[in-house]
Amino acid sequence: MNKIIKLLFTFLIVISTQVGSQNSEVYPSVLVEKPVDNHLLKLVTAISERAHINQEKVNNESSIEILETFIETLDSLKVYFLKSDINYFQRYKYKIDESLIDGDLATVFDIFGVYRLRVQQRLSYSIDLLDKINSFDIEETYEFRSENKIWPKTTSQLNEIWRKRTKNDLLSLVLAGQPIDKAKTTLKKRYSRYLKRINEYEEEDVINIFLNSYMAHLDPHSNYLTPSQAEEYEIQTSLSYEGIGARLQNNEDFIEIVNLIPGGPADQNGILKPLDRIIGIYDENSDLPKDIIGWDLNDVVKLIRGPKGSIIKLRILPTSSDADSNPYDLTLIRDSVTLEEQAASSYIKTIESGDNKFEIGFITVPSFYQDFAARRRGDEYFKSTTNDVDNLVSELKEIGIDALIIDLRGNSGGLLDEAVSLTGLFVNEGPIVQLKDMDNNLEVINDPSNGAIYDGPLAVMIDRYSASASEIFAGAIQDYQRGLVIGQKSFGKGSVQNLYPLDRYSRYQSKKGFGQLTLTIAKYYRITGEGTQNRGVEPDISLPSFIDADIIGEETKNNPLPWDKIQSLDFKAHTNFQPYISDVEKNYQIRKSENRALDVLIEDITEFRNISQVNSVSLNMEIRKSERDRRSAANSERRKGKLEQLGFEDDKSFEDFSTETILNEAYLMVIDLIESYDEEYTVRSSEGSLVISKN
Repeated sequence: MNKIIKLLFTFLIVISTQVGSQNSEVYPSVLVEKPVDNHLLKLVTAISERAHINQEKVNNESSIEILETFIETLDSLKVYFLKSDINYFQRYKYKIDESLIDGDLATVFDIFGVYRLRVQQRLSYSIDLLDKINSFDIEETYEFRSENKIWPKTTSQLNEIWRKRTKNDLLSLVLAGQPIDKAKTTLKKRYSRYLKRINEYEEEDVINIFLNSYMAHLDPHSNYLTPSQAEEYEIQTSLSYEGIGARLQNNEDFIEIVNLIPGGPADQNGILKPLDRIIGIYDENSDLPKDIIGWDLNDVVKLIRGPKGSIIKLRILPTSSDADSNPYDLTLIRDSVTLEEQAASSYIKTIESGDNKFEIGFITVPSFYQDFAARRRGDEYFKSTTNDVDNLVSELKEIGIDALIIDLRGNSGGLLDEAVSLTGLFVNEGPIVQLKDMDNNLEVINDPSNGAIYDGPLAVMIDRYSASASEIFAGAIQDYQRGLVIGQKSFGKGSVQNLYPLDRYSRYQSKKGFGQLTLTIAKYYRITGEGTQNRGVEPDISLPSFIDADIIGEETKNNPLPWDKIQSLDFKAHTNFQPYISDVEKNYQIRKSENRALDVLIEDITEFRNISQVNSVSLNMEIRKSERDRRSAANSERRKGKLEQLGFEDDKSFEDFSTETILNEAYLMVIDLIESYDEEYTVRSSEGSLVISKN
């Protein structure tokens, strides 16, 4: 029998706002518990308990943790619930497990009902407050970021939080160029739109939040997708997908970039970065962007997706921004993301060092891919990471190279088979990676080919975005002492996920379907027995990076699976590589003390970190403008002055400068590696061929 879930209070606040010339009354939908929903909860719980790597049974202990995660998901900034609400929810701390096992949604709907009421109260307060803000003369500050927030005890405390938050939202729009009346209208629409979105949540939406709170309790990479989300996921991962080539997610009120699809328009443009936020989308005939803060992700995706060749203009708030940084506009041409555009690519860099000239091959591997259709057809030379790199190395060797760099920076992973077979191109034989599942079954995956296609000096570049399959390759190259790993510590995703389309596992059918689960089912281990999970691959030599390891990486996520170690395998190292690493490191430290370009880059990274740690801004317009202009001018002048000292043109892109500086260091390290080898290597110079040897 269906149950209508009543809200805790005998009345609901109804928001009436004047936007333009229309009055709009927003009423919350009534949540009705249906048998099909009860079945979904039980189905998800049963599969998760059986298939997740931890095989954790839902019980009273996990009930407390899932409740906390659910509350945190609803109100991560602690700006809606009161402390009394949190106390009230404690009656359910031993009931959440029953909700999952029995499929009982009463508890879930009750908590969401309180949340929805608090959203109504807070946004009602802010909408009314907007008409009362006519100046920004008072000297006060707004704390927009704090890790030590506690739940407010009184409505007055919440009102004060929202007074400053609303004032800051308004001031930010005014500083961005909107007249105050226009800014008020923009914010009223934004707040009303968010309220409408919450009030229109139906059972599926609330269940989605709850089940993903359960998934987040398991680990960061397990999740539940509703039928519509599963369909959207399939579209976005299809090669026929046409758009900007970026995966998005809702993060609080913002639409956030998760990652960029290699070869897509956003990736090729080179400006957009993971964790950047899309805050506006331009209409074709509008000079101002449509404000999308508070929008539902699906609605934003529909606006961004479009036919190949069409133009889209976005307003972006960079991830490095503080609460007062100016956003920028980004114009992209929509395109389909083909396998060819995701493919590995190469070039040769010529470096003169003293009297010698070195030819360094450079291969960029953006992902670990494979043309499944061509392989199924039986094509001998189907497109894949391994086949493409094999061909590129052959071409580079034919031209003549002294060393090779494999660039995995920004490579978030892909197919395990490709990571293994690519590693096999550079090691003679032996195991590549180990997998351990939930039953402690161990699988050793070996090099599928005998011999290596290249045995010269080799370096692998990684950064914090290098994850999963990239870490398998870099870790194996490091363990076999086959090459030099340089850059930044990798992401630390050493887990394996599997998709579970729930309709296949259900005894009952649903018209709309049950959606799908992604569950972590196993973990990767290096041949030394060490896991990459939650630790990543440490480079042999570290290079400076703007990517902040404190906000990017597995250990920054909630509830990551822990690092652990299993038994090492028997394998034969390529050589004793440690003396080479020591030589390269020593020379790098000498250069570093004299390298002005590297000093400038490190100085800028430090400034970037300092700005990122700012957690409050002034709500006084003159002070705010003065601080913003001073900071912007100081940063611009500092960069301009430093670049001019280094001989760069005034209009030299700092992004280009930083990329070039890091690559130059990588090239020099590889030259040091060449000269550190005990064997003889033939290298090119302006006079012709010569031999370098070290005894």
